[in-house]
Amino acid sequence: MSACSLQRYVPEGKYLIRKNSIVIDSSHVAFTKSDLATYITQQPYRRSFGSSLQTRIYFISKPRIKSRFWKWVNEKLGKEPDFFDQESTDYSAQQMERFLDNVGYFHSNVTTEVTKKGFKARVKYHVTPATPYRISEISYDIADTVLADYALFFEKGFPVKKGDIYNEYTMNDQRDLITEHLRNSGYYYFNRNYIVFEVDSSQMNHTIKVKMRIDNVKDPETGKYTPHKRYYINKISIYPNFSPAMASRKPTDSTHLDVKIGRQQKINSLDCYYFGNPRIRPQTFSQVIQIQKGEPYRLWRVNQTYSNLRNFQLFTNPNIEFTPVASDTANLLDCRIMLQRNDVHSYRIGAEGTNSDRDLGIRGSLSYTNKNLFKGAEIFTISVKGGLEAQQIVGFGELENHYKVFNTREFSINSNLYFPKFLSPLRLRNFVRDYQPSTNLALGYNAQIRYYYSRYIAMASFGYDWKSTPRLQHVLKPFYLNSVKVNPIPEFQAMLDMEDNQRRKDQYTNHLIFGAQYAFTLNTQNINRTGNFIYLRASIESSGNLLSLFNNTSVITEREGHHELFGIRYAQFLRTHIDFRQYLSFNEDTRLVFRQVVGVGFPYGNSMDMPFERSFYSGGANGMRGWPYRMLGPGAYHSENNEKKTERIGDIQVELNTEFRFPIYSIIKGAFFVDAGNIWNYHENEALPNGGFKFDTFYRQIAMDGGLGLRFDVNIIVLRLDCAMPFRNPYSENGTHWRFKNMHFRDMRWVISIGYPF
Repeated sequence: MSACSLQRYVPEGKYLIRKNSIVIDSSHVAFTKSDLATYITQQPYRRSFGSSLQTRIYFISKPRIKSRFWKWVNEKLGKEPDFFDQESTDYSAQQMERFLDNVGYFHSNVTTEVTKKGFKARVKYHVTPATPYRISEISYDIADTVLADYALFFEKGFPVKKGDIYNEYTMNDQRDLITEHLRNSGYYYFNRNYIVFEVDSSQMNHTIKVKMRIDNVKDPETGKYTPHKRYYINKISIYPNFSPAMASRKPTDSTHLDVKIGRQQKINSLDCYYFGNPRIRPQTFSQVIQIQKGEPYRLWRVNQTYSNLRNFQLFTNPNIEFTPVASDTANLLDCRIMLQRNDVHSYRIGAEGTNSDRDLGIRGSLSYTNKNLFKGAEIFTISVKGGLEAQQIVGFGELENHYKVFNTREFSINSNLYFPKFLSPLRLRNFVRDYQPSTNLALGYNAQIRYYYSRYIAMASFGYDWKSTPRLQHVLKPFYLNSVKVNPIPEFQAMLDMEDNQRRKDQYTNHLIFGAQYAFTLNTQNINRTGNFIYLRASIESSGNLLSLFNNTSVITEREGHHELFGIRYAQFLRTHIDFRQYLSFNEDTRLVFRQVVGVGFPYGNSMDMPFERSFYSGGANGMRGWPYRMLGPGAYHSENNEKKTERIGDIQVELNTEFRFPIYSIIKGAFFVDAGNIWNYHENEALPNGGFKFDTFYRQIAMDGGLGLRFDVNIIVLRLDCAMPFRNPYSENGTHWRFKNMHFRDMRWVISIGYPF
C-alpha cells in the first residue's frame, strides 16, 4: 500500500533510492563497510514500519505550496527524497577511492551497479581493494633540537608505527598528539601545520618510507627561519566585574594576592582589578586559577581554569587572553582573566498537577537563589513547597469509610548552601588543586498530614563532590541525618498494634538515620557525537555505626532491647546500590538500551529491617512498568486480599531492563521494552511468606513484563506514554509463573510520565 501511494507521485523517468549496499571483494582489509558508507551522498527515502509518510506528505503538499499552510506542511513535515542520479553515484564511488588511498590501498577500484524496478532503484558499490602499502621506515627531521626533545617525548606511543599500513588519518592523530604536548610545554603559538609528513613510495614493492618534519618559524618580513619560542607566564590579572563597555576604562581599584601552591609552598601571584565595588573576595579565585606565574604556558591549565570558572554561577562567559611581553631574558606572556557577572538573585514559582496511581493532587512551589551569599560565589537556595492530594484509603478496615477529598496535605522547606571550594580541617593542597572539590550543606523539613497519621521528617547533610576525570564524578557525604517522627491517630494506632507484619508497622514508627555515603558516576557519553556509551552509578552507605560506639553511655538510652537517641530508635545498616546502563546507537534517533540494577541492604545491630526510605522497591514508571508503584514482591509473596495501598519494600533488588528506541515521525518516537526483576527481604518474615532471598530459588521469582511506548520529544521536555503487560508472575499460579493463557486487556498498565525511564 505504501509503494502504491508513492508510485503515482514519482515523475516518469525518475527513481527513488530504495537501498544502498557495499560489497568488498576481500575479507582481509583494515577498513569496514561503515567507513565507506559515510561517502554515499544519496540516501534511501526514510521508511518507518514500512511507511514513507514524510515522503508522501512532501509529494502531496508540493503542488499546493502557494498556500502558506501547505508551504509550511511541505517544509516542516515533508521531506524531499533523493532521486537516483548517476553523477552523484559516480561521485560517491570516487570519494570511496580517495578514502582507500588515504588508508594505504592506493589505486583501488570502486564500481557501481544500479538495479531499477518500477519507480525504485537499488545501488550496489563493488569495492576491489588494491594491495596495501606498509611503512618500512620512519625517520624524523626536526630543525630545533630543543623542541625535538619535547616533540619526541611520546615517540614509543606514536600511532604511526613501522610495519603498519599507511594511514593518513593516523598521521593526523600524531600531529594532534605532538601539538597538544608542545602546547602544554610552553609553545603557545605552535600549531599542527608545522608538522609535515613526507612519504616516499619509490621502492615499488608496496612499501613506504615516512619522514616526519617540523620546520622552524619563517619571518614574513625577512624570510629567515627561527626556532619556535617557548613562553612563560608573567603577570596574571583578574577582572571579576568586567563588561565590554568598560574595556577602554582604567580599573578603579586593585588587590594583590599571593597563593601558596603544593607541598613546596610555591607562591603564585594574582592581581585583581575592579570597576567599582566587585562584591567578591579575591581569595575566591585562589583555588580555581590553575595558571601559575613563572611556569611554562600549559594548555591543560588554561582549560582547567575555564572549567573551574564555569562552575561559578555568578559569572558568565569567562574569557582568558594572553599577550606577549617584551623581555631580554625570556619569552613572557601576560594573562588576563575577564569575568562578566550574572544576576545575583533569582526566583522561581511553580505549580503542577499530580497523578500518583489515580490519586489526584495539586502542588505549588516557591524558591529563591543567591549566587554570592558570602561574597565568595557561594550559592544559597531555599525552596518552599506545598500540596494537596485526594488519596484513596484502602486496606485499613473501617478507616476506608472516612475517605474525603484532599485528605492528604504536604509541606516542605529545603535549603542548600554550595561552596565552590573545599571546606575541611585537612589541607590536602594537591587534592584541592587537581580535583577542585566543592562543599555542600543541606537542611530540610517535610511534614505529611494524612487522615490516619502525620509524618515529620528532618534532614541534614554535609558533603563534597568533585571530578577526577571529565567523565567520572564523586560525591562523599561524611555524615547525613534523617529523622522521622510519626503520629498515628488512635484508631490507626490500634490497627497497627494488631498488625502481624513488623515491617509494615515499622513504616509508621519513629526512627533515626545517622550515617555516611559515597557514590561515583561514570558517564562516557559525548553530547557532540552520536555513538555508544555507558553510564554507571555505584553507591555505598552505612548508618548507626558511630552512634553504636556510645551505646553504653548516657548519650544513648536503651528500651525494649534496642537503643535510642533523644527517644528515637536509630537505624543500623549497610547498603550498596549499582545502576549500570549501556547505550548502543544505530543512528541519532535509534538506540538499544540495557540497564542492570542491583541493590543490597544489610540490617544489623540495632535494626532487624532496613528503614522504609532506604529500602528497595519495584514497579512504577521507571522500573517494572507492568506493576504499580511499590506493588511487586517481595520474592514469591502473594496475597489474595486487597492490598493496593500496602507499599511493598525489601532489602535486596535485582532488575534488568531492555528498551529499543526508534523514530516514528517528527517529534514522535517509539519504544519496545522488556523489564525483569523483583525485590526480596534479607530475613524471612512470617507475615510475608516466600519473601526471603535464597540463592537456589530467587531466579525463579523474577517477574517480567513488556510493552511499547510513545515519546513526544520537544527537546526541552519528553512526555512519555508506556503501555505494559505483565506476563510472568514471581509466584506460581495454577502450576505456572507465566500469564500468557490468562492475559486480559484490563491487566495492561498505562503509564504517563516525563522523561525517559533510564
